[in-house]
Amino acid sequence: MSKADELAAKLKHVHADDITCAELEIDCWPAQVYDLYHRIEEWLQPVTEVGLKIRRNPTHVCETSPDGEAHDYAIDQLIIEANRHSLTFDPIARFTEDGCGRVQINVPGRDHSLLRTVDEHHESHWWLQSVETGQELDAIALTENNLLQVVQEGLGL
Repeated sequence: MSKADELAAKLKHVHADDITCAELEIDCWPAQVYDLYHRIEEWLQPVTEVGLKIRRNPTHVCETSPDGEAHDYAIDQLIIEANRHSLTFDPIARFTEDGCGRVQINVPGRDHSLLRTVDEHHESHWWLQSVETGQELDAIALTENNLLQVVQEGLGL
């Protein structure tokens, strides 16, 4: 085998690993988002008992991974409704420049998103980001109180 053939084989193997890794990340993304939704639903349980409505809406996302491959997958949005208002948690991207996934929170009058990061121990962390007047503000850790503040503002409670 020539040196060029060896390099071609290595490159082919690396490319196959990259594709497999991206496909695995896409395959795991809905479960990570649904774990987040479950946590949100638990936090909102006392409010659902007095009329807050929570439902999931099936949707499709098309995005491109860093290796240039296109991915098309099914994933649910989380819809929260009360007081004639609604919030939509829309998982818009698994591949982001600043993390390992983004869920856009559609709030009337404000832009929020949840950014997922993974630490050196492979544990997921979710961060709440606000965007105001075209500038992205610092992300804060997603906590029950931070989420409830967004829900309160978004639903006019």
